[in-house]
Amino acid sequence: MLDEVYFTDVLIVGAGVAGLSAAIEAAKGGKVFLAHKGDPNISSTQLAQGGVAVVMDKTDSPVFHYRDTLYAGAGLCTQKAVKVLVAEGIPRVRELLEMGVVFDRDDSGLILGQEAAHSHRRILHAGDTTGAEVERGMLAYLQKNNGDNLTLSPATQCLELLLERGRCVGGIFLRDGRQFAVLARNTVLATGGYVQVFKYNTNFADLCGDGIALAYRAGARIRDMEFVQFHPTSLYETRPQGSQFLISEAVRGEGAVLRNVRRRRFMPDYHAHAELAPRDVVSRAIVAEMRKTNADHVLLDFTTAAIDIPARFPSIYRQCQDLRINVAKDLVPVVPAAHYSMGGIATDIFGRTSVPGLLACGECASTGVHGANRLASNSLLEGLVFGRRAAVAALRDKGRGGAAAGKHAVPLRKPVGNRAAIQEIMWRQAGIIRDGAGLKTAWQKLQNLPTSSPDEDNLLLCAKLCVSGAWRRRESRGSHYRVDYPRRGWLARHSDSHLPNRKI
Repeated sequence: MLDEVYFTDVLIVGAGVAGLSAAIEAAKGGKVFLAHKGDPNISSTQLAQGGVAVVMDKTDSPVFHYRDTLYAGAGLCTQKAVKVLVAEGIPRVRELLEMGVVFDRDDSGLILGQEAAHSHRRILHAGDTTGAEVERGMLAYLQKNNGDNLTLSPATQCLELLLERGRCVGGIFLRDGRQFAVLARNTVLATGGYVQVFKYNTNFADLCGDGIALAYRAGARIRDMEFVQFHPTSLYETRPQGSQFLISEAVRGEGAVLRNVRRRRFMPDYHAHAELAPRDVVSRAIVAEMRKTNADHVLLDFTTAAIDIPARFPSIYRQCQDLRINVAKDLVPVVPAAHYSMGGIATDIFGRTSVPGLLACGECASTGVHGANRLASNSLLEGLVFGRRAAVAALRDKGRGGAAAGKHAVPLRKPVGNRAAIQEIMWRQAGIIRDGAGLKTAWQKLQNLPTSSPDEDNLLLCAKLCVSGAWRRRESRGSHYRVDYPRRGWLARHSDSHLPNRKI
């Protein structure tokens, strides 16, 4: 049986930028229960180095930002959602400044950085730990200003969403070995993405696609799971399995260039924008050069960047120093790693899913702003904009919470340890470059893997959804590249999965 039952107006699962944005807004008009799987200071937001893309300069315009986002999205962006992103991002970032978030400045004001596929300098940053600074400021503001309406529950994992007559009415959670229920008028998922399904990735280990798996089992529509962005430049450290240290795209934006192991610069051979091409182009170019030179990495040359590296990128500088790499004269070994998932829970522009009472925002949601490939530094902006919108919708919808009667604990089993097997299959058969034979092999191997813990269950489900979407998408578009279907199809379409129609 359940140990406790809590009642609230808005239940929010996840405390990254999207969850915090939702909580700050929702706490203005109701009681909020904010559950986070780990420490509130540990999330994908915490790892975001580059910055927040937003129009802050008079030579720039939301129209230019809109066009850049559509270009990167390779024909699959929802234009209405992108318009919301670039327009509402401006006041959301100004609110961050009012909350006390500190971005880098010089004598003329806020410093705007340049990143790949952006036509203008529009990246606000706090050194190379922008996400950590954004999260620090938002969490401090939330705790200071909304304490009476907020219950913050760290180290709390959502095991199951609760449904009554087709409506989501809360969830069952695990904390300190004890299970409890939270019953809510509306539930907002902000649990991050699913790139942990790949052997080499840039996320924390506990980000297992939980929200997407929970929503799928509750009958929500899941969209475009084949689209996973591989960041071109994670630090090569003889490839230990697990989280890779990211070398921000902003480094290339400031002038660093890529060279193969023969010291030859190669990106101008692949795209007119060279190192500032979209991430999918750069990642595939790196793989091609690694194959040409029979190498397991390429090299990032900081010496061409006309900036003070220790001052602009202090954490990258320190990490390289720890590996005895002097970025002032040494070339830095880098490789692609899974970084961001564009697919997720299908939502409208207010975060509403196909299940009444259930909303989603941030990386776990598919709002349509990223299309087939996310534009650099749009992720934090999306969390700010659509986290707030989800909260607005949750407060407007006065749905009733569920009843406590009949809620039972979720049976838990001992993990069998198949996470590494899932990650190996996905990296080898469904990674940066795909083909039908590899995807078929991946699917067959995944079918035979037993799992016995919530994390493994969720990883396996997300892996299957990704492979299924990649198999059905017989074209190459954005981050999804198939050598057996190398051209983009003439029809831009989404790929949807949901429990009533497709067994995974």
